[in-house]
Amino acid sequence: MASAQTERRWTRDTARLVGRGVGLAVLSGLSWQVLARGVSFSSPGPILGIMDGANFIFHEAGHVLFSFFGEFLRILGGSLTQVAIPVMCTGYFARQHQAAAAAVTLLWTGESITHVAIYIADARVMGLPLHGGEGVIHDWNYLLGQLNLVNHAESLGRLAFAVGAVAILSALALLAIDLLSRRTRPAGSEGSIDRHVGGRVG
Repeated sequence: MASAQTERRWTRDTARLVGRGVGLAVLSGLSWQVLARGVSFSSPGPILGIMDGANFIFHEAGHVLFSFFGEFLRILGGSLTQVAIPVMCTGYFARQHQAAAAAVTLLWTGESITHVAIYIADARVMGLPLHGGEGVIHDWNYLLGQLNLVNHAESLGRLAFAVGAVAILSALALLAIDLLSRRTRPAGSEGSIDRHVGGRVG
């Protein structure tokens, strides 16, 4: 009986480990795609397209949320919100001691920052295809124009991209550490590090 339980536990833990390994591989490939595009606009693949679509939804919601605080903050609110949402998710999972989930949302945070970085870098030349048609405001051309920084758009975009890249690489490192720590645990100890008050497993 004990042997059967041990075998089931080993099978379950192995399946979880393999799943996490596959997830890390997929996220590594996605991260490479994000980092390789830099601050130049290119058509995203299906997975990156879904992430960019989510970023866009939160971006547009941010304009509405900040519409009560003047024109500058209304326009800035789009980029702020699309980054703030994954940041808040990361903070939530970190407080719940769910290391892997926090790392995934940290990666999302980095991807969202690089998405904003492309927009920032385009502020001077305004070559990006914008939603809304002719006459729509280019957020970062307006914002940097108000700050007299339009001529520095490319440099600021690259700086923002570097911040996003650091977040992405940090997330991958955390996921790799989490995977290795689970690989070296004794059978049946899965989730012991991520266990928190209430008995749930991260």
